[in-house]
Amino acid sequence: MDRFDMPRLQRMERPRESVQFTGPESRDDVIQFVRKYRPQINATFDPAMQTLEFDGNEDGDGGRELKLKLNDLVVYQHGELHVMPPGLFLPAADDTDD
Repeated sequence: MDRFDMPRLQRMERPRESVQFTGPESRDDVIQFVRKYRPQINATFDPAMQTLEFDGNEDGDGGRELKLKLNDLVVYQHGELHVMPPGLFLPAADDTDD
């Protein structure tokens, strides 16, 4: 029987910090959180689409753009900001019957 090495699975690092975009009421909190890690970033809120977008400015703050839809999380993880769907880090629903 041939043997082969199984790849080691790495645990996903939990976010160090995160903020959820729940709509206009959370817009300022999300902008403040993102600017904590990327101070020169520009933010645009689209009330019709319920999205919050961030992009770098002309001064070379480039980096990746971030686009949050309603209920998305913006997380600081591995030294960068990422947009994650809410179900990725929230507990799964209990499917067992009592």
